Amino acid sequence: MHNSVRSLRYGRFADSAGTADRFRPGNNRSQPHRYLAFQTDLGGWNNILMQFEIMVVLAWITGRILVLPPAKPFYLLGEEPRLLEDFLDLNQLRRQLSVLTAKEFVEVSKLDREIAADEKYHEFMHNHGLSPQWNGLQNVLLFPSSALQIRPELQARLRHPGGAVRQPVTISDEAENCDILYFPMTAEHRMFGVAECFCLFGDEKLERQARALLRDCVRFRQDIIKLAERAINAPMLAGTRYSAFHIRRGDFQYGKTRIGAKQILEHTQALLSPDQPVYVATDETDKAFLDVFRETFEVVTFGNLPRDIVADTPPHWCGIIETLICAPAPGRFIGTRLSTFSSRISLLRGHLSFTKGGDFEKIDANLYYTQPPLDAKPKRRWSARFWKTGPKQADPSVETGMSWWLSKDPVWARAYKACWAETEG
Repeated sequence: MHNSVRSLRYGRFADSAGTADRFRPGNNRSQPHRYLAFQTDLGGWNNILMQFEIMVVLAWITGRILVLPPAKPFYLLGEEPRLLEDFLDLNQLRRQLSVLTAKEFVEVSKLDREIAADEKYHEFMHNHGLSPQWNGLQNVLLFPSSALQIRPELQARLRHPGGAVRQPVTISDEAENCDILYFPMTAEHRMFGVAECFCLFGDEKLERQARALLRDCVRFRQDIIKLAERAINAPMLAGTRYSAFHIRRGDFQYGKTRIGAKQILEHTQALLSPDQPVYVATDETDKAFLDVFRETFEVVTFGNLPRDIVADTPPHWCGIIETLICAPAPGRFIGTRLSTFSSRISLLRGHLSFTKGGDFEKIDANLYYTQPPLDAKPKRRWSARFWKTGPKQADPSVETGMSWWLSKDPVWARAYKACWAETEG
């Protein structure tokens, strides 16, 4: 490590110069009175963030002003209405993209103030906007429409894991020229997924720039970052090569991922060093669940952090703080299959590992799992290597390094190395 105090800076923000205004494609600078609006995804925070990244890329390539939705309660984050800006640093995004809050949009458009409220806002957008009727998982956007002719190798990316073919869509003349492009949140036309997988670019340089745009401009608020840095520099973690777990329990709908702590430990113990702390992020409410871990490791959870850090962390930030504790773990990170929480940690881990001169340069960015592939049929005890790679794979980094269109997992289930290793610049 280069500093006695570890920093979570990555990408261009590892450099004091920050980012320059260099991400807007060619002639697509934001057009006055042309907007892109959307309704917040119905899932948890990391699902919401994935949807938001797709919206950012769409606004960027179409040259539209991105309009953020009004406040509403977020799933699992209590009944109080929340805004995206309660979690994200809009200043960084606005360096590269024109962004308005719902309230600012109403003011600029000289509409009645009451339209800034959630229900009335979306009613207005439904009545005045054009909805392309796309689905983030069933469709793939070609940009430009001739992308497959320009880069025939993109044909392979039309397929879903498992073989189903996604239907390509393009930006129609009507969508190009309308005043408001609007994406409502419906089960049929949900824009959930991964921007890397939804948008296929005919220009490879533009594809890399899109990755860098998300890396450098979709950032957590600075007060969240500072809280997380206080945590990773707390006595129980500072100066150590701690590893980290994310063990998803709670209401997680994928029952096959719900295995006991003893099984998890048996599967993963060979990946860890017993003389190093292990940070565990979990929504398991049974306090005895981690007792088997404590027999082998020094276990740290959010509640074990210094009292001032716990007290200064609002409940709706806890998940992000734990994300930012797991992501820079100098040891290894072991996550839960099919969890977008785990895949977000893996993505950030990749960015940190690929930041030259950063405090976490070259950390192991492979994503290990608490359980084997869900379709595996074990005949004998699984090895630690299997847990990461799957059967009959010789390369221990193959699962993380595999291109998403070759994976057997759903495209949203984990991060992809290209997102941090193949970016503009």
